[in-house]
Amino acid sequence: MLHIHGLDKRFAGKVLFNEAEAHLGYRSRVALMGPNGAGKSTLTKIILGLESPDAGSVSRAQNLVIGYLPQDLPKYTGGTVFTEVMRQDGRREGLKKTRAELEAGFEKKDPTEAELERYGRIIEELDHLDEYKLEARAKSILHGMGFKTSDFDRDLSEFSGGWLMRVALSRILLMDPDLLLLDEPTNHLDLESLLWLEDFLQSFRGAMLLISHDTGFLNRMVHEVMEIENQRLWVYRGNLDAYVLQKQERLAVMQSQYDSQQAKIAEIEEFVSRFGAKASKARQAQSRVKQLEKMERIEMPEDRSNIRFRFPPAPHSGREVITMKNAGVTYGDKPVFKNLDWVISRGSRTAIVGVNGAGKTTLLKVLSGAIEPTTGEVKPGHAVKTGYYAQMQSESLNPQKTILQELEMVAPDMPMAQVRAIAGAFLFSGDAVQKKCGVLSGGEKARVALAKLLLAPSNFLILDEPTNHLDVESRGVLLEALQNYEGTLCLVSHDREFVSPLVDTVLEIEPTSTGSLVTKLLGGYEDYLARKIKESSEAFKRESISESKSPDFEVSEDLTPQKPSNNKIRGWEREKEKVEAEITKLEKKQADLREVMADPATYEDKEKSKELVLEQRALESELGKKIARWEELCLYLENQ
Repeated sequence: MLHIHGLDKRFAGKVLFNEAEAHLGYRSRVALMGPNGAGKSTLTKIILGLESPDAGSVSRAQNLVIGYLPQDLPKYTGGTVFTEVMRQDGRREGLKKTRAELEAGFEKKDPTEAELERYGRIIEELDHLDEYKLEARAKSILHGMGFKTSDFDRDLSEFSGGWLMRVALSRILLMDPDLLLLDEPTNHLDLESLLWLEDFLQSFRGAMLLISHDTGFLNRMVHEVMEIENQRLWVYRGNLDAYVLQKQERLAVMQSQYDSQQAKIAEIEEFVSRFGAKASKARQAQSRVKQLEKMERIEMPEDRSNIRFRFPPAPHSGREVITMKNAGVTYGDKPVFKNLDWVISRGSRTAIVGVNGAGKTTLLKVLSGAIEPTTGEVKPGHAVKTGYYAQMQSESLNPQKTILQELEMVAPDMPMAQVRAIAGAFLFSGDAVQKKCGVLSGGEKARVALAKLLLAPSNFLILDEPTNHLDVESRGVLLEALQNYEGTLCLVSHDREFVSPLVDTVLEIEPTSTGSLVTKLLGGYEDYLARKIKESSEAFKRESISESKSPDFEVSEDLTPQKPSNNKIRGWEREKEKVEAEITKLEKKQADLREVMADPATYEDKEKSKELVLEQRALESELGKKIARWEELCLYLENQ
């Protein structure tokens, strides 16, 4: 589907890629990894054709459709949520044209396996884009992304940047492209929408190239990792867990080769140094100099495994860090939350959870003192020193100042060596501290903002999505530092693997018609997460079953909310057994058909080969309906 061959690229005088190679197939699910500034965004632009390589090439399959979600906020000039998501830009017509071209090619020559796979996918995409299904799919996707039905006809100008990113993602998912290229797709999602997206992507039939700091999300989504390292693309098979093990093995072998080469270089250099001036050995010395010049030096990647930082000792505070009594916030005539009584105790670690728009960020602002409550009282405890990291904190950096200047502003009396040490802990060493903030990537800006937070000692840390834009290694460094933090912690984050080891208390905000309801949960974060995963999985199953019901597919029972009779339950059980047997038969037919289609002789009869392709699609469609019915019956039987 997509081949990267001999890719060379320089950016701002830095070599990003040197003869890089990679390949993506139609079913590839790949995580693109690499530290901030390694070239992930540049590679993405080259794949999209927005930038040209200095050398090499990127070849794409004919009529390849890429659904691209950038990190940057989309620009909309007008329209409603629903009209924007439904905008197909001639997608259906393009698919029909490609189908006709493939069919014409089948008349002239035997189709390749790749062409047959492409043809089958086009048939499936056209089925998805049928008008009677498209609107229902669009609504299902928007609900999954957290939009209410009442939001569909609202103008885009009424929504914040995070919600506009959801609109963009919804449109891309509805497109059903050949390749989903998603750059930090989870950054603006709450847990509910993230879980829905995971379920959706698990059922997506095309290829995916994902850039994300969320290791848990990537681990569940991908079966291949492509890492940018030392100007090359290294490919590892398996998910992130497999990648870590394989990389350790590769680096161990590479270290052994590097050590051996360094010993050889030292031996040659010593010979040249000892005998280079002697006439009897001059020719041998010169020969060894040439040997050194021709030697392809092994370069070990930068070792960032030893990078650590610690928050400074937290100044002692009173036992009650924050006391809230009957607190509430109202914007205009709209209550965000009200009647909140809450005491944050010294040393506690709290995750505030809930859907986007429920008021999590507003509550953090109240805790930090950034805004005053509309009603009630919020009282800081004795000697509480607050450190607050807002979602858009990195945007407050002065683009004209260097990293070092930004850090010096926070701690003007701190020795320069100590400021540089903290910069180094956040992966800015040497001349990197002289880079101006205006040229930094999103992840680099986030690290500078976090470093500034570190320079001002606090005993109450409030963090709003601190891992957004951090690469995987920086996220790990921050996680370890927070685990060792001695003060009180309160955070909002959708990154499950980041939150889970940090908190001991969960506060859930649930929106209601009269303002959000804030509830302190009895269980821990793992209990909350397990409940949400179960709810999301069941909801997605119901959506999938509903979506699969085309006009020629009717549910055999009208399953009403009241408790069914024993006879009806036994009927469902009998039907479930019958459907299971039908699924087994269909899967056997499918396997037999694949075996026939794997035989090159099959394609000697072009008409027959086309019939087989259509039969394969029909089988898949029928099997999908049977599986949907089976899942429906399982769900109803589980709930009795």
